[in-house]
Amino acid sequence: MSLCLVEKFDGIAVITLKDPRKRNALSLGMFESLADAITSIASDDTVRVAVLRGAGPVFCSGFDLAAANDDPNLMETLILRLSSVNIAIRQLPVPVIASVRGAAIAGGCAMLSACDFVIAEASAMFGYPVHAIGVSPAVTLPTLAAAIGCGPARSLVLSGELIDGRAAYAHGLITYLTDGHRTTDDARDDELDLQTMQLAQDLAGKPPNALRVTKAWLNELDGTSDSDRFAQFAAASAEIAGSDEARAMLRRVWSQRQSKK
Repeated sequence: MSLCLVEKFDGIAVITLKDPRKRNALSLGMFESLADAITSIASDDTVRVAVLRGAGPVFCSGFDLAAANDDPNLMETLILRLSSVNIAIRQLPVPVIASVRGAAIAGGCAMLSACDFVIAEASAMFGYPVHAIGVSPAVTLPTLAAAIGCGPARSLVLSGELIDGRAAYAHGLITYLTDGHRTTDDARDDELDLQTMQLAQDLAGKPPNALRVTKAWLNELDGTSDSDRFAQFAAASAEIAGSDEARAMLRRVWSQRQSKK
């Protein structure tokens, strides 16, 4: 079963992460589904804009730590898969909008930094609290630094602090901020979804070739058109994640979480 739903209409492709029971955690299955979804969009000339969102109350909680705890070698693989997905998102020829409710943590935050626009609720949470499990968030730096600048990126990844939507907006991580106000009884028919679709429709109505060329040159300007640059950061993160220290820290953190249930 695919963990991503892809819907296409009127030049818009919507990718929905569909594992709300695990808060849309990034597992191998999720990464495979994401890669397939992005490939289908990249090869479809009718798509003019893409939207990435999560099913349920959380956009993405980061890596599937339960699976990583069971398999000591999995964390390295997840980091490399995250880098590949970030490259694919960034290098999609069409603009990509991240629509964030609830939280975008660690790998989830890394993915949205690869998008061109981020619309989020003021109450949503963002950050990279991965030092607690001995992991470096360096894998996110190519897109995070390009999105918010080296100074704010340095502060966010070194501190491991979680910040809310308003602080993320002040940092420049979020493009548009909403209060999440629900306009009807439909749980997804709220300000976040309405603003997301309004922006998607506006972008879909613009000359597609002009947007594609503009995005390509923006990627060239900030260095994210170079896949090898991503690979260097990913390799550094993966090496740290595979250390005995990191594996021991993950086991300890996971054990503490389980004991609190």
